[in-house]
Amino acid sequence: MTTERQVPGAPGVFGLCVALAGIYTVQSLVTGLATQALPAVLRNAGASLQITGLAFLALLPWALKGLWAPWIERWRLPTASRQRRSRPIILGGQTVVIAILAALALLGAKLTPTIALLGVAALATATVDIAADGFAIDQLASGQRGWGNVAQVGGSYAGIALGGSAFLLLHQRFGWTVASAAMAVLTLTCTAPLWRLQEPPRPASTLNPPSHRATWRDAWQRPAMCYGLLLVVGMGLGVRLSLGMLGPWLIDQGVHMPQLATLWGVGGLCAGLVGTLAGGLLVQRLGAWRALHAALTLEAVALSSLAACALLQPALPLLITASAALLVAMACGFVTRYAWLMGLTSPRQPGLDFTLLQCTEAAVAMAAGVAGGWLAGHAGYGICFGLAMSCGVLALTLPRALRRRGQWGNNMLQPPASSPRTAFP
Repeated sequence: MTTERQVPGAPGVFGLCVALAGIYTVQSLVTGLATQALPAVLRNAGASLQITGLAFLALLPWALKGLWAPWIERWRLPTASRQRRSRPIILGGQTVVIAILAALALLGAKLTPTIALLGVAALATATVDIAADGFAIDQLASGQRGWGNVAQVGGSYAGIALGGSAFLLLHQRFGWTVASAAMAVLTLTCTAPLWRLQEPPRPASTLNPPSHRATWRDAWQRPAMCYGLLLVVGMGLGVRLSLGMLGPWLIDQGVHMPQLATLWGVGGLCAGLVGTLAGGLLVQRLGAWRALHAALTLEAVALSSLAACALLQPALPLLITASAALLVAMACGFVTRYAWLMGLTSPRQPGLDFTLLQCTEAAVAMAAGVAGGWLAGHAGYGICFGLAMSCGVLALTLPRALRRRGQWGNNMLQPPASSPRTAFP
């Protein structure tokens, strides 16, 4: 595989991947605090389920970040200027998170201030994510994107484990103040690698013309993005339909809560990291296009195994093995999908384009999660997992079917290794 020539002054791939891993670890650390640690702490203190559910309001900025993404991208890549501003946006957001975690340590576990502060932290990390995605796309050559996506997805899994399980362990032993302070120190540590990197100026060939402004309309008008959005929907339905029902299904099959906690905590982290590394290796060895097909095949096989288990009711170890296989395949799919979708973004507004793809994936996750619960409740787990398997098998045909749609599909859905975005003006 040929690789792109590195931009003079650009960070090395190792240092870049370390910095990206730190950025995405912090983002997921805040998510883990809001969705795993805080509900558990509140419930343990006697709060009602309705009150503990309020903690999820802290994630609202992630659902709405597309509203301000165009303005962030315009500031990150100024019109007709070679300057890039990804680094100050990311460092500014990470600094806000550090300050908020320090404030949480000082204030203690008070419901209203905690939810409000975590909401501000989520706003900061959601904004950072727009700039971080653009930064990664700008700096990663096509031959490096597999490892860059490993850093992104692996950092996300590590952050969830730190903000969820690690925080709860520290809280149980040392209390809220020490646990929150430890998260602040971890965030500072994860931010440090980016301080050492310099962001090189943009090549003159990728400068925005004076008439261009980063907008959603610009993204929608490009066929590559429209087909990419269709693929995000089609490739995500199967996994998302089944993922939300894994926990309830295992509980109904006799798995106890402590076992399930271990499965989601230790097992989920290990499975995620294995799948992440597998996805990175596939991208590096096969290229983004073939790696995508391989990952979709793994997902289809895992979903088929899950559907078979739901119908045949085998022994518990087989059920857990099938669940773990889906978690591995899902992580592998994330890496290969992100590596490939990066090639569909425009160098004029990569952060905005990738945000649109991510928002679409989040919408699919929410809709499929609700649909999966409805199906499992009304028709049973077998029907739910069977439909998920069908979606997974159909997803295998989508990339090749769209690729056959004329000259656009041949060039845009399989970006050449030498320059994945050269076809965009």
